[in-house]
Amino acid sequence: MAQSRIEDVRLRQAAIDYFPNVWRFLRRLGVPWDLLDDAAQEVFLVAARKFASVRVGAEKSYLFGVSVRVAREIRRKSGREQLVDDPDDTAFEPTTLATPESLFDRKQEQALLLSLLDSLSDQHRTVFILFEIEGLSISEIAELLGTPAGTVGSRLARARERFEARLQRPQSKMRGRT
Repeated sequence: MAQSRIEDVRLRQAAIDYFPNVWRFLRRLGVPWDLLDDAAQEVFLVAARKFASVRVGAEKSYLFGVSVRVAREIRRKSGREQLVDDPDDTAFEPTTLATPESLFDRKQEQALLLSLLDSLSDQHRTVFILFEIEGLSISEIAELLGTPAGTVGSRLARARERFEARLQRPQSKMRGRT
């Protein structure tokens, strides 16, 4: 099989395996809803041009790295738009049937998560999502971002502190109502 054919197969498999992850990652990085599909497509277009240089087994990390850059560029071009919940947004929906009450609670939790993530700086949000949500290690994040591991650890610690502090605000308001 020719080298380009092998890379085409690898890219196709990466798209099948990681497209949902890339899409959700872009959403969590603050890409506006109406630009999300275009952003995900852009990630894979960039990957298609450079996939031959991606080490086998590092496809997910590479796609996340491209996602960070694509999200940053889109947010820069479009300004920091507030994420608006889309009633048809099923990216975070459970796959099992649930009651209307549990679906409502889940939507509220998702809105809170997106709001908390949006309140973090780009650097902190990226590291937080990669570590806490996507499950990458500090060394993987450092390699992906081209940042020293100590800096990644420091950003993660600050992101956790800010996330927790902002999380406590809505909870304390809710306790005050009861």
